[in-house]
Amino acid sequence: MPPAGIIALGLVSGSLAGLNSIGFVLLWRTSRVVNLAQPGLGLVGGVLTGMLVVASGWSFWWAAPVGMMVGAALSVFAERSVLARLQEVPRSVLLIATVGLAQIFSGMYTAIPFIFGGTLPTYTIDLGFDLEIDPLVLLGPHILALIALPLVAFGVNLFLTRSRVGVAALALGQDSERARALGVPAGLVRTIVWAIAGAIGSISGILSIPILGFGLEGGALTPTILLLALAPAVLAGLRSIWGAALASLALGVFFQSALWIFGTGGPGELVLALALVVALAIRRGRVGRESTAARASSWEAATTVRPLPWAIARNIRVHAAGLTLTTIAVVAVTLPPLLLSPSGRVSYGTAAAFALGAMGVSTAWMFAGELPLGHWGFAGLGAALGMRIDASLPIRLIVASLAMGLLVGVFGALTRSHSSLAFSVLGLAAAAAAPVAIRSAGRGILDQDTRIVGMIAGVLAVGAAVLLVKIRSSVFGAGMIAARDDPARAPWLGVDPRRTRIIGLTLSGLIVGAAGVLYIASTPAGVTPGAFGPEQSLSLLAIAVVGGLGSPAGALIAAAGLTAAQRLLPPPWNGLTSGLGVVLVVLFLPAGFARAIEGIRDATVRALGAGDPRPKRANAPAAPAAPVEVQV
Repeated sequence: MPPAGIIALGLVSGSLAGLNSIGFVLLWRTSRVVNLAQPGLGLVGGVLTGMLVVASGWSFWWAAPVGMMVGAALSVFAERSVLARLQEVPRSVLLIATVGLAQIFSGMYTAIPFIFGGTLPTYTIDLGFDLEIDPLVLLGPHILALIALPLVAFGVNLFLTRSRVGVAALALGQDSERARALGVPAGLVRTIVWAIAGAIGSISGILSIPILGFGLEGGALTPTILLLALAPAVLAGLRSIWGAALASLALGVFFQSALWIFGTGGPGELVLALALVVALAIRRGRVGRESTAARASSWEAATTVRPLPWAIARNIRVHAAGLTLTTIAVVAVTLPPLLLSPSGRVSYGTAAAFALGAMGVSTAWMFAGELPLGHWGFAGLGAALGMRIDASLPIRLIVASLAMGLLVGVFGALTRSHSSLAFSVLGLAAAAAAPVAIRSAGRGILDQDTRIVGMIAGVLAVGAAVLLVKIRSSVFGAGMIAARDDPARAPWLGVDPRRTRIIGLTLSGLIVGAAGVLYIASTPAGVTPGAFGPEQSLSLLAIAVVGGLGSPAGALIAAAGLTAAQRLLPPPWNGLTSGLGVVLVVLFLPAGFARAIEGIRDATVRALGAGDPRPKRANAPAAPAAPVEVQV
């Protein structure tokens, strides 16, 4: 049994995560948005508060309200400028938009210390007293966190049930059109709700920095923070404020108890991840069931690239052009590792592995209807497994790929339903477990020639893109797409939606498992601590969205463009590129690069004289003939 001090520390950790969990539940019940930017938004206010205290000499009690107001203002700005424009789109699109916002906020809270001269926001809060609970002493920030969670939970619950604005917000969340028809001022109500959510997130960020610390590399957004924040809300069904608060406290105590038992952070995070897998597996009902109410197949970026008609695809000139283009692509990706410097080969190999991982994300959406939030964590687990195998690189790739395909498929079977947040939580659990697995496997180094690794990564990326296009164009692939778009009617076509979903996720796991081994084999000096963290998983999803979720070739092009932008721009501005790319694509270019690729392909087919692959538009019905007057 852990001592009382460890349990108290667990309650502190759960309180910090519970504030963000309450924000998740509040916004879902009132706006039907799972705001993944909530933790990052709070850290913007927290870092600003810390810099005002440390660099400008402000009192904490003056700086904290400023940080909360900034967080509230940013939350309202994000809702008004981005999310309000997407009210008529499916919920999955809003989820992707919040991914872009999360990356933008990550770049912002990383940039704030640079603006203040590089000073870290390290500060404490003096309440005039401490609490000594053997074997720890709880300081001011810990005490405030314990006080903040029940107060915020009580206040939000009172706001939703007793105030006119809160009741109106719940009405908007249940049926926005009917609420507007009854005279509810939707804009004003949502502004108030999002301001409250931003202030709550800022409270968590302000208190988390003196408790958890902050660093310029990676900030303070770790897999465990995201996991402890999102998992309680999902376990509470995104419905209960008090349920999310209590679940966060229970997970916090469980996590800190595991840390105390094992003595290090690694096994504790692994035990937390396993506990969440078990909890989601045995939980009755579908976790996040209401998030499946609207499908995203109607969104342009979610549609797959239209395959060529069978008669055109079998044309000899089109077939020869495809083989020629594939050959050119293979040659183009194998030459750079032979010409680049050692550091350039490392950058090329990791970028190619990351592009392969982005295709794994596209596969998860294209064939299973899932938007994975922690898919790069599975790549980290595959990398750790590859490091433990004493064999050649091809054997490591095969074993890691098969193992991750099996693991992702099992996770898909456990979550059962399409587009639920349960699979996303399990992905974050994998992101939390990946660094532990890599540390236990060694220093994160595979003694491989980076030229060979770079060529293999490039060839596999091109080969995976070609294979996915072939599967998509097949009868089996068309059945998987039908099951993704309309799982209720798919059985009428003889397609089992659960089986096709598991197959699609397994295929996605095969790809990211190989990507993880190639990534770690491309870094002879070893990987950095945040190489497989949650921000990398969000970047992976951003690449897939910018390229077009249904286009493997688009994922390759987006990976090349975003990687080049991150290499060329200085920190911390390079971290904003993928987030801005996602937001701009969602707002103004929903199909990403996929629509341009489809247009170039169709123009090439027409230039070859193989016909027009574009679907023929039905002719408008002829106008009825004017009546003829007949005189007798």
